[in-house]
Amino acid sequence: MSDTLGQKIKSIRKQLEMTQVDFAHHLGITQGRLSEIEQNKTKPSAETLIALKKG
Repeated sequence: MSDTLGQKIKSIRKQLEMTQVDFAHHLGITQGRLSEIEQNKTKPSAETLIALKKG
């Protein structure tokens, strides 16, 4: 089974050795929103995906 988008985002965060708080701040979202994205409870906005791509 392939990874979900949330799992991929979590994997990127872990590779960067960042906490949810730090990574969320980097992306311009709240930690709660990042948690929901990583758990596939919600989808990231286009702005969040752009911030993720920019690094």
